[in-house]
Amino acid sequence: MTLSSAGYALFLPLAALAYYLVPKRLQNAVLLLASCLFYGFSLGGHPLSAAVLALHVVFTYFMARRIGAAPAARKKRLAALAVISVTAVLAVFKYYNALMPTLLGAAGGSLAKLAFPLGISFYTFATISYLVDVARGDMEPETDLVAYAAFVTFFGTITSGPICRARQMLPQLREARRWDAQRGADALRLILFGLFKWIAVANVLGLYVNQIFENNAAYHGLTLISAAALYALQLYFEFAGYSDVARGTALLLGLEIPVNFKTPYFSTNFSAFWNRWHLSLSSWLQDYIFLPLVWGRWTSRLPLVGKRVENPPMLSSLVILFFVSGFWHGNSLPFVAWGLLQALYRVGEELLHRFYKKPKKRPGLPLRLFKTAGVFCLWTASLVFFRVGLLPGGTVTDALSYLGRQFTGWSAAAFFADTSAAVQAGFYARPIMVAAYFVFLAAVLAIAFFADWRQCFRHRDQHISLALAKLRPAARWAVYYLLIGCILAGAVMQSGGFGTVSFAYAGF
Repeated sequence: MTLSSAGYALFLPLAALAYYLVPKRLQNAVLLLASCLFYGFSLGGHPLSAAVLALHVVFTYFMARRIGAAPAARKKRLAALAVISVTAVLAVFKYYNALMPTLLGAAGGSLAKLAFPLGISFYTFATISYLVDVARGDMEPETDLVAYAAFVTFFGTITSGPICRARQMLPQLREARRWDAQRGADALRLILFGLFKWIAVANVLGLYVNQIFENNAAYHGLTLISAAALYALQLYFEFAGYSDVARGTALLLGLEIPVNFKTPYFSTNFSAFWNRWHLSLSSWLQDYIFLPLVWGRWTSRLPLVGKRVENPPMLSSLVILFFVSGFWHGNSLPFVAWGLLQALYRVGEELLHRFYKKPKKRPGLPLRLFKTAGVFCLWTASLVFFRVGLLPGGTVTDALSYLGRQFTGWSAAAFFADTSAAVQAGFYARPIMVAAYFVFLAAVLAIAFFADWRQCFRHRDQHISLALAKLRPAARWAVYYLLIGCILAGAVMQSGGFGTVSFAYAGF
């Protein structure tokens, strides 16, 4: 089960109904039960995932209790032990299948594969932040195991985030949540916009993008450029749409979880971009890796060169930050290359700001368009490594070959022929249906970009669904029907042609 499936459309209202009908003292138990059911439905025959999650919850709960009760001198040691333990478990499941056959050579081919526990990357980061916050004294350890388990396993975020912080979620779970009609309407609007971005935009884009990337050796020039650019759009609208559905789910249950995206493709530099892209991960990496590295002045402890390097180590800490981000995203070198490219962009930007005066905060329109296009082009180039890393056996060499072939075989006739053939191969063979596919794609992209533009420049990053609530009833319902129609059309396109487009972040 996914947050965009027909089963979830039945599961969510039933879970919400049970959740609001029981007394306050039982709400967390109902939430935990619903999360366990959702997780079980989503496993796909891998009971190991459930066992790993249960052990993780119990271990981190009791370790946090021990950390909270320990003398100040032992808190850090216990927290380090707990963090190393859960990180080691994550590393085993994430990298065992990729690294062990390489390390063992031919003998590694006979090793049994480890099933990857669903959502382990996300709930591990959530519990690490909890353990560290308890050790720092930023919050008290939770004494209610049911409430803690409900936080870790919450079905709205367990599979793909956003990464929630215990100090924000646990206080909400201690309060009674009562049904509120206005909040419910806001939640449903948020879910509607999320499904539109996810199903009608991202998944429809994926029908074409997947066909090109999975057979990219056969293409050149404009075809590869268009597929890379459209993949950048697909990834954004897919994950932003999923995050909206997750936030809407939480809001329907009276809970607030982090905003994950704030129209990042209107950014004019990479500093702003990373303040708008995958915010729950970006802020986590900043708070628990980047800032401790910077203020810990780790480079001063290096032998011989420690006193000569940058202090505080801003630039080297940025490199480590993005290396960790790349390695977290995947267990192959293309993901590491993607992370190092982000480090190159950010470090290069910082150096430019140091040696030249910082740019104006509000550049003129031509300069703004140029800088926004530059950020998008560099980001798109880096995503070739990311997308190739998702292919079976994808390598850095494959990604470099893809990027190189973008500059060969330029021909408008070849581009249109390749594009039409790619859609026909996996969608519909009739030319009129190919044309209809691209007309629909242009329409939903126009709607999505207009909504993002309004959100960024007219509503100061307030989600567009809240602005929709202020429209007159006739206009508001017209938008509802338009979005629902696009969602249904996008769903029909998937089941009628290529099949369901898988969610990129489901495997992290």
